Amino acid sequence: MSKPILFQVFLHDIQAQIIQIKMHLPASKSPRLLRLPSWIPGSYMIRDFAQHLHREVAFTTKQQRVVLTKETKNTWLLAPCEDACIVSYAVFANDLSIRSAFINDQYAFMNGTCIFLQVLDADEQGSVLNETGIQDAQPYHVQIMQNAYLQKKKWQISTSMKEIKHRPLDSGLLMGEYHSADYAELIDHPFVIGQLSEHTFMVGNTQFTMMFTEETQLDPTILMTDIQKICEHHFALFGAIPFTQYIFQTLVAQNGYGGLEHKNSTALLYPRAELNNTDPSKREGYETFLSLCAHELFHAWHVKRIQPSCLQSPSLSEEIYTPQLWIYEGITSFYDDASLLRSGVIDESAYLKILGQNITRLLRNPGRLDQSIAASSFDAWTKFYKQTPTSTHFITSYYNKGGIVALCLDIVLQQLSQGKTNLDDVMAKLWDEYGATGIGTEDDVIETLCSTHFGLDIRGFIQQATATGMDLPLSSLLQDIGLDITMRATSSVADKGGVAAKTTIKYAFGAVFTKMDLGVQIQSVYAGSPAHDAGCLPGDRVIAIAGWEVTMDSLHGILDGVNTASTSFVSSVPLTVLRDGRLLTLVLPIRDAIPDTAEVKVVDPALFQSWYQRSRT
Repeated sequence: MSKPILFQVFLHDIQAQIIQIKMHLPASKSPRLLRLPSWIPGSYMIRDFAQHLHREVAFTTKQQRVVLTKETKNTWLLAPCEDACIVSYAVFANDLSIRSAFINDQYAFMNGTCIFLQVLDADEQGSVLNETGIQDAQPYHVQIMQNAYLQKKKWQISTSMKEIKHRPLDSGLLMGEYHSADYAELIDHPFVIGQLSEHTFMVGNTQFTMMFTEETQLDPTILMTDIQKICEHHFALFGAIPFTQYIFQTLVAQNGYGGLEHKNSTALLYPRAELNNTDPSKREGYETFLSLCAHELFHAWHVKRIQPSCLQSPSLSEEIYTPQLWIYEGITSFYDDASLLRSGVIDESAYLKILGQNITRLLRNPGRLDQSIAASSFDAWTKFYKQTPTSTHFITSYYNKGGIVALCLDIVLQQLSQGKTNLDDVMAKLWDEYGATGIGTEDDVIETLCSTHFGLDIRGFIQQATATGMDLPLSSLLQDIGLDITMRATSSVADKGGVAAKTTIKYAFGAVFTKMDLGVQIQSVYAGSPAHDAGCLPGDRVIAIAGWEVTMDSLHGILDGVNTASTSFVSSVPLTVLRDGRLLTLVLPIRDAIPDTAEVKVVDPALFQSWYQRSRT
């Protein structure tokens, strides 16, 4: 086995948001290539983490310089060295997200993909001799170094990486030391260092920790009870527990939302105002947090261990294209909310509200007719993760539509098998055949499993649902589980659907807005809408309609009122907008609002309950 490569992490310059790294390497008679990932597994976009590496220098333990040559945007060639050497570099940590690195006076957060360089054997031209991707069989150690500030603030470490126990910890110079078997493992365990709030509980023989970067308004007893139910649901679904410890690492912030999966942990970003489970007015925000936790925990099986074959050991230097992301993110998006209902964490009305909102989001997206979710998966790198104001016309979300496709697939499986097979059975078999064995999945894995193990031919449904832009037969399928969809016009700019509305708007505008101090700003315009035909563009600020000042709250009221006092129908009104410093008056056609908002209701309570209260046999 190769000698471990040691990374020492210093958090000395918090004000400058600099993390200093010293990388200790053994002697080598051959050149070595040092490589930093350009993207992080689970987030399919080239992020060029190397842009934040600075002051790279190499020297021996005898303080002699070693030639370190930058070869590409994310690789450096280290010259042969007869003695052990140290590569030193600084990382700028100012990305408050779950994908990169961030440090402030409260805590430091680090993903290995933007902190730790991979070491590869290379020839003199810098070409890798034996490319194995991130599964390189090279062990790595990480030391988090102590300093006076960290001691004074009583900062502590949260990570799922295996710890090397020291007694004492190097006379107070070392906060903790950790080890990984290879580079894939090294970058799969984020570090959070700070004054942390932690709550630990057991589910069977597995220890779970809820970690937050500050105290929150969450009642820990309620939180742990709810999370425990979700964990038990996932355990029962897959029939196996592939970890003994798991950490939910939550970065608490004023704004922001996100989650990124790892084998034994997840990194979450969530607004502090919504982390409250005692105030009924905050219930929706708390339920969304639970859904996020359920989503990322599900990925511990379905993404981190069940994986597309092409994503099992990538180099992380360039894009890896696959149409399978809907299988992973879409199915997980179905189970994140369904698991809350099935485990009793939320009630039927809460689930139906979420389902109605998801359907509304899909049907309001004209891009669903233009792009399939297989194509959305394939083009995630350049389209889904790099959206523009016009993206809604051309793309669909493999999360949103993928989750609804998974719901439909569950119902189709029950129809074809006369109630003997459902998506739970497919997921359990997916674990047995792929997750437990380490075999990667191919594009037709769902169809193959259903045919081979359950004798069900779902190729026609999968082709239509995932490879075309055709709308799903939602109404007829939901009837089979006791549900009914009603479509109506929206009630306001803020109406996301999912619940009944006392009143709805009469006339359409046809754009997505953001609130401004003066007027509202258009983010995107729906093709063929009144706003489109009026000549509105993304970035326009709508100031007035028919001479009346516009706000987020008043826009539709003004529009709906244009015909109340008129003896004849008013077919258009003047629309005042600011565009790039110019004041323009456009002509907005008056047209009826379209029914683009979904409500889902129970019409057969017994049938619906039998669907979500089922258990695997």
